[in-house]
Amino acid sequence: MSDLTPLAVTFELRFKRAWSLCYSDKREQAETEAAELLLEPRLGPFHQAGMHLLLAMSPNDYVDHALEAVRLYTAMETQELTDPEKGQLSKLVQDANNILNLARQDKTRIDREVQKMMASGLTLDELHDAQIDEMHKRLDAEEAPEGSPGGEGEDQDDASLIKDSQMTGTDSQRTDSQRTDSQRTGYQSGDSQTTVTYSRDVSVAESKLAVTGDLDDDEPLPDIVRYTKDV
Repeated sequence: MSDLTPLAVTFELRFKRAWSLCYSDKREQAETEAAELLLEPRLGPFHQAGMHLLLAMSPNDYVDHALEAVRLYTAMETQELTDPEKGQLSKLVQDANNILNLARQDKTRIDREVQKMMASGLTLDELHDAQIDEMHKRLDAEEAPEGSPGGEGEDQDDASLIKDSQMTGTDSQRTDSQRTDSQRTGYQSGDSQTTVTYSRDVSVAESKLAVTGDLDDDEPLPDIVRYTKDV
């Protein structure tokens, strides 16, 4: 990381930390840090894409985040890359598209579940109370003792998209039991936000996501889309 600017080093470390938290099953903290990193106006497209990919497995706006990850990774295919970088980027595009497809399926199922609940006579307040109960259960589970978080990763060259520092499912020796359990939300009626949960396991080991890498974080960047709740 010696050739990186101080700003780029900061972005890289924050990027790696968010994914390290994700791999350590500290999902909410990882999602918070990913969202905060995306607010940085000079964040490079590779790091943007990676944070959107992480947030595509979160409870909120997951379809939009998956779409943005696909868009950013696809746009990078037009850049001048080495053959290994092209191959790795192709895998990332495929992974992002796979997560996008799953996110769309989740939203469809959630919408159907909400419609069934509303048809059964449940009120918006009752649905909201059920969501709060589910959230409390999740928080209680996360407060249980956990393993130590992963490290910060390895140094990288500034001009490299994806080099030696890769936190993939195999490189980081993740197991199939270490999975992301996404609590999906996404129903709005009038001015009231109603949410239900749908649990979907995405195997980090199976997805083989390369989640670290670097582009020039000081170059002009595309605008970051500010998303609203799914409707």
